[in-house]
Amino acid sequence: MNQAGIASQIIVGILSEEMAMPPDSVWLRDQNKKIPNDDGLYIVVGMVSAQTICVETYLKDGSPPIEVNEVQQRENIQIDVLSRSNTAIMRNWEVLAALRSIFSIQQQEANDFKIHRLPDNFINTSAAEGGYQLNRYTLTFPTFVWYRKSKPMLPAGGDYYDDFTTREDNEKTIGTDTPAIEFEINQGGIVP
Repeated sequence: MNQAGIASQIIVGILSEEMAMPPDSVWLRDQNKKIPNDDGLYIVVGMVSAQTICVETYLKDGSPPIEVNEVQQRENIQIDVLSRSNTAIMRNWEVLAALRSIFSIQQQEANDFKIHRLPDNFINTSAAEGGYQLNRYTLTFPTFVWYRKSKPMLPAGGDYYDDFTTREDNEKTIGTDTPAIEFEINQGGIVP
């Protein structure tokens, strides 16, 4: 993922754009927000589980060398569409359309993630709201995400320690000036 963030954040942006949602009506789950007491449509997006596929660290050549960390995961994203009016009933299909839009495909390509096959239907989860009389529809689907972070191995102008001397001691030589074995490690190998 680039600087735009995690998959669920990008999906929030896709839904906001494609469904022409008002500000603050689409958000990440677990933000301790309450649905306002109005007739508006609200959408909550969040990761519910993730399966790690690959974790890798490698160096890229450069001066200084660059450490690259990558994590690939299958994240299951849940979207809840809620309203106190019939708006969620009438507009829930737009979520599917937004996720398959050209804008969505462009965002997926730009941010190194892929929305997999969407389920055939929403689940009516209105009963979970109890006496609040909210219309609520839930959709859960897998995504493939690829997170990447790079950092220089050394601070700018820092020293790179590739040559050093070390010693090996035993019970007779420990604490003395004469080691059992002494050697130097440098770029050319070990020098006795």
